Amino acid sequence: MSSNIPYNESELISRITEGDEQAFTIIFNHYYPLLFTYINRIVQSAPETESILQDIFLKIWQSREALQYVDQFRPYLWVMSRHHALNTMRNLARRMVILDDLSKQAPVMDPSGDNREWQLSLIDQAINQLPEHCRKVWMMNRIDKMKQAEIAATLGIALPTVKKYMQQAVGLIAQYVKERSSLGLALMLVLSQFFEKK
Repeated sequence: MSSNIPYNESELISRITEGDEQAFTIIFNHYYPLLFTYINRIVQSAPETESILQDIFLKIWQSREALQYVDQFRPYLWVMSRHHALNTMRNLARRMVILDDLSKQAPVMDPSGDNREWQLSLIDQAINQLPEHCRKVWMMNRIDKMKQAEIAATLGIALPTVKKYMQQAVGLIAQYVKERSSLGLALMLVLSQFFEKK
């Protein structure tokens, strides 16, 4: 896979920082297929890969003035792409943990199609609104599968504090979902079990 670009890349990047759309198009057309292959190996989903690439190139264009501080564009682009892909995978895993638990506890729910996307979106919103300390503890417990004692040791905080943060996270997520969904009761039943993990 050749990484050669038929133009002076430094010159193209300089033109992009000044808002040159033609230079941006050249960079986009060159790197898009290379990055597609790279990212798709990580996420293993063509639609998700396309979405990630759109976000990456949009971010590059919107923050183009910052490119003047990038010494080597290609490594910068690869690191950015890997970071974005891994974040996407973590977010998906986080959402799936809740939906998997939910489907076990409330099998009457239809986990497919638009309803599932709506549920995922609502869950994301609920988790993102958590205070940082609650979100961190909740993620370590539910996504990283760490026991509460391990979380306490890792973060250097007392076990009762971990338990308190988990209870706060569960309560806030449940309240958020309850206020926005007729499925609130079912979700609350599932969430009530989250902080019971030892």
